[in-house]
Amino acid sequence: MSGTKHFLSDKVSNCDPVMVEILGAPRPQCFRARVTRIYAARKGVDAASLGSEIEFVGSPAHWGQSPLAVGNTALVFLKSVSGKLYEEAWHGHLFVEPIDGTTYAIFQQRELWSSTDVPASLRDCARQDPKRPNASAVRLDAVEAYLQALIAQTDRGAA
Repeated sequence: MSGTKHFLSDKVSNCDPVMVEILGAPRPQCFRARVTRIYAARKGVDAASLGSEIEFVGSPAHWGQSPLAVGNTALVFLKSVSGKLYEEAWHGHLFVEPIDGTTYAIFQQRELWSSTDVPASLRDCARQDPKRPNASAVRLDAVEAYLQALIAQTDRGAA
């Protein structure tokens, strides 16, 4: 990758991407979740938390962003601040949902497939989210492969 910023590179360099199932909301804007996958554990997420419950402060819903809710499965970008986990404030999560038998990550961006800022590996696997008119669905396997490559490049200092 060149010296230009890549899609999601700021989130990957500043946060830990983690797949969670939202189990509860004990306080306003606070979530209790089961960790089902850890893509990186460098910014506050404990690598040993796979399969266990964590608590984090969610970002507020604003500018058309859909908030997390109990029952959601999501890929969340988390970082530790003063010993507490916080969700990235701007588009800090991607809902993960089945659509027509395939699992998709939901980007809260309209027509993601037409954006030249998004790599072809994701654009080619994108479609309209059938439930949200201003969101795009990208096959989860493509998102995971892209994130893993981006994490590796970030760790090498190349992103």
